[in-house]
Amino acid sequence: MVKKSSKKTPENQSSEQNTSTEAEAVMLGQDRTHFEGLGDAWAVLTGQNPVSLMPQVVGTVLHEGGTRSAWQWKRKGRGYVLMAWPQDQPVRAAVLMAGNEGGELRPVNALPLLEGLPNDLTVDEVHPWASGDSANVAVTMLEGKNPMWFCDPLYGRDHDDLTPGITHTFLLAGLAYGLRKALLDEVTVTQGPQYESYAAAWLTENPDKSRLDVPPLKVSVAGRHMIMPGRRFCEYQMRGVVEEVQDCQLEKMAVKILYMSFPFEERPPMRLPVYASKMVLRDYEPQKGDEVDAYVWLQGRVIDLDQAPPQQ
Repeated sequence: MVKKSSKKTPENQSSEQNTSTEAEAVMLGQDRTHFEGLGDAWAVLTGQNPVSLMPQVVGTVLHEGGTRSAWQWKRKGRGYVLMAWPQDQPVRAAVLMAGNEGGELRPVNALPLLEGLPNDLTVDEVHPWASGDSANVAVTMLEGKNPMWFCDPLYGRDHDDLTPGITHTFLLAGLAYGLRKALLDEVTVTQGPQYESYAAAWLTENPDKSRLDVPPLKVSVAGRHMIMPGRRFCEYQMRGVVEEVQDCQLEKMAVKILYMSFPFEERPPMRLPVYASKMVLRDYEPQKGDEVDAYVWLQGRVIDLDQAPPQQ
């Protein structure tokens, strides 16, 4: 075993500062990128290569799918209709059809459509995709706090409602790219404001000791609800408690819905169904009361005023 030197050289001081800066950047959601694609979502929901699968998805949706009045709109002389399949599942394959008003509609996009739970959220910022069919939307739940981003697959319909500062009821859902039962009940903290406060208190109680004697801070995460920004906008690392589990299916892929909530002191909790496919869960069978760690992609849309099921 090689014992680390306690002497701080300029090199390891710089390394520690860089690590601290990187950790702070993650917490603040910095250095992320806007990813304008749905390949990852299709891959975890189907277990297949999305490129080879899309013609089959489009054909099935157009032949067997339905639509709703809330999934139809007109904008700048063009008409749009969202078709979705299957009718009786909360996770669906959807195809956006578009064309000039009075003309033929053609497929312009294929997307996974997740049924979410209603949450009142205030629009902060909008990042339209280059295609114009979808957008990444930032919303705030508490004034002055960093916004949370989700992908709106019905951006064309929601466009006029996505005004910064305006609060809407959004249907919000998460799709798990990775999910497992939480492995740790506590984490070790060795730097940052929380650790510095703890170290100062410990040294006050132990005046005969030095800074090198301060033990690591152990923080319990059992029962905690946490959301931290992921690599890209709309992606988040989450930890929470499963409140309910339901089964659903997208064609041959079994999917479980894990209902979770994330509490706030000054507003109602954020309610979130997390869709986890068999491909993601593997042998894990989540149960009510389980604490889970997950990496999710968030999807949301302004609540559908028409709540009727799709018409065949």
